This record gives sequence, structure tokens and C-alpha cells, in this order.
Amino acid sequence: MPKHILLIDDDALLVKSLAYTLQQNGYDTTTALNAEQGLARLETITPNLILLDIGLPGMDGLETLKRIEKEKQIPVIFLTARRRELDEVLGLELGAQDYITKPFNEDVLLARIKTVLRRHERAPEARETTLQLVCGEVAIDVSAHIVTLRGKAVDLAPKAFELLRALAQNAGQVMSVDQLIEQVWGIEFAGEPQVVYVHVRWVREKIEDDPSNPKRLVTVRGVGYKLMP
Repeated sequence: MPKHILLIDDDALLVKSLAYTLQQNGYDTTTALNAEQGLARLETITPNLILLDIGLPGMDGLETLKRIEKEKQIPVIFLTARRRELDEVLGLELGAQDYITKPFNEDVLLARIKTVLRRHERAPEARETTLQLVCGEVAIDVSAHIVTLRGKAVDLAPKAFELLRALAQNAGQVMSVDQLIEQVWGIEFAGEPQVVYVHVRWVREKIEDDPSNPKRLVTVRGVGYKLMP
């Protein structure tokens, strides 16, 4: 059965062209020109993947992703005309699987789509059997997706949780940026290493008493990061 893609972008010419390309490559495609239309489409369909423009009029792509995440677990690739900006990283933190900047090569986008779909299909098989990880005063309940610090719940977004889990599974060992990208974002991830630095900072803000002087998630200069056991 063909994979179904929902394309949400306010550029009507791009939507028409990209929808044609997707259909020619075997994907069923539904389109929307704004967030409200896109969310309405999701009331009647459950696509395998969503292509979502960040710079939508009215409700932008970041807010739209929050709404989608509350209702359905569907992989999202952000489309954006803004280069190397925080919006991309923030989008990944909220749950997007990847992003691609405009203008983009359609072959590159098609390759990214295949990668994200493949990774999403593998996800259930890749889940760890370890249900709870404890590193000092930090505890991670993997199955419940809950982190606690001294018994008090800590609110972490999906990718920050996965980063902390990867470090906890290798507690006391240094993990390089490349290793973290491979384990958290996937070996095919084509974004910038900055995504790791930003997520480390966000995790520290949640689990450190003094994020500017970390004692739990420490930097090993020139090597990577280590979560203290």
C-alpha cells in the first residue's frame, strides 16, 4: 500500500509542484495551505508522514506541530526558508524528525522522506528492554517516558528525553557528538551538530542545580559528554 504524505505549506505553486513529484514517486498526497486546513485534514486521515512549513501564516509550523503531537504520533519533516536558525532546532526538540531548507533539491527531499519513514517503521523494534535507569539523583522510567530528579518529575521534550536516555545507558562513559547524533537522531541525520549542543543545554537546565556549572551532565573537552553514574 502506498505511503500517505500530508503536505502543509502556504506556497501554492510549491504545493502543486511538490504534490505532483510525490505522486509520481508513488506517494498518496494530501495538501493544505495553512495550519487550520492541515489540522482539519488530520481529522479524516492518518498520514505516514507530514511535510510542514515553519513559516505558515497565522498559526506557524512550530505551534502546529505541538497540536499534532498532542493527538497523533506522526513523523514530521519541517520545510523552512530560514537557514541555520533556532526554529529548526526547536522544531526537532518539539518532535520533528528532520528539516530541510528552501530552496531544496527534490531528490534530496525524497531521500529524506525515505529515511524518516524507514526510521519510524524501525522504532518499535529498536526500543530498549531496560525499563528504568538511575544515575545518582536522576531516574529515568523508559516505558513511562518519565524523568525524575530527587523524586520530582522533570518535564523533557522527546529528543531531550532520548538524549538523556542515551547518556544514562552509557553512564560514566564519554559519548561523542557523532555517537549521540547516531543514537538519538539516527545515522542518516543530515542536520548540524549544533542540535546536540542545544539539547545538552536544555537537559542541563532541567537536571542541574547550577546549569552553568554542571555536575551531572559534564563536558569532556574535545571528546564529548558524560552523565555521571
